[in-house]
Amino acid sequence: MLEVHRQVELRQPVLLCAFSGWSDAASGATGALSYLLMKWAGHKLASFDPETIYSYTITRPVVRYTDNGLRQLDWPALTWTALPLPNAAQDLVLLLGPEPDLRWQACARAAAEFARQLGVEQLIGLGCFYAPVAHMAPVPLIGSASEAPTRAKLRGLGLGQTSYEGPTGFLSALVDAANRQGMATAGIWGAAPSYLPGIANPKVSAALLATVERLLQVDLGRAELEVSGRDMVQRVDEALRERPDLQEFVAKLQAGEDADEPPPLDEPDELPPTSEELPSAETLLHDLEQYLQGLQRPEDES
Repeated sequence: MLEVHRQVELRQPVLLCAFSGWSDAASGATGALSYLLMKWAGHKLASFDPETIYSYTITRPVVRYTDNGLRQLDWPALTWTALPLPNAAQDLVLLLGPEPDLRWQACARAAAEFARQLGVEQLIGLGCFYAPVAHMAPVPLIGSASEAPTRAKLRGLGLGQTSYEGPTGFLSALVDAANRQGMATAGIWGAAPSYLPGIANPKVSAALLATVERLLQVDLGRAELEVSGRDMVQRVDEALRERPDLQEFVAKLQAGEDADEPPPLDEPDELPPTSEELPSAETLLHDLEQYLQGLQRPEDES
């Protein structure tokens, strides 16, 4: 199930995890770890055999064109990467990839056991969810931890505590397996605006990394990610100036007023009856997403 590619000597490594899918709204969590992989020189340690943990009708491979014009097939991969931090007392290990579709318990046990072999004593899982929050406001964060001192640190950093009960993702399965291995675990989750679905949100990614930095007392060099987050806010603001109705909707969120989304379009009788009321959430989302996707296209395609 787990294929080890190389061994690297690590100093008190901390395991950071993020999985696309259930726990990764707006690519907030995976965006944070992907940024670290671009920022720092890492060493690929291991990967899970994709044949054992993915159903390709659910998590499909992706076809893309290479620089020489050839078509290349990229298979989903759940990969371990060592990230030495020369100016910190600890190194990082990143576990990043799509959430597994199959064999969660076996995969989680294998991951926890391998982390132990690497010398990991602390696991931090990152996640992101959609919520009725404004894009220009500070990112709301919640946290959880297996140990009281870490819970106190998270509260001291301003993170709310979650009391969620219900269906969950693979990250929870991994945290449970790590706890059974005697590891300390923590979870840090950010809230992304629900009116920006399907659009990567670097502002949330930067907020997650900032919390990791403060929790571990390390410098992860997130400056470029912060710039990307501010650029995203500016682009959304520009879009809002063209849509007073959307501006009103977001202003209600910013002010903390009741801005619940209307019922979905498959219940037309319950939609707002006049143009003087806020338009349906679906209309706002569709129009803003189309506008932002146009902004994201390379200039030579416009």
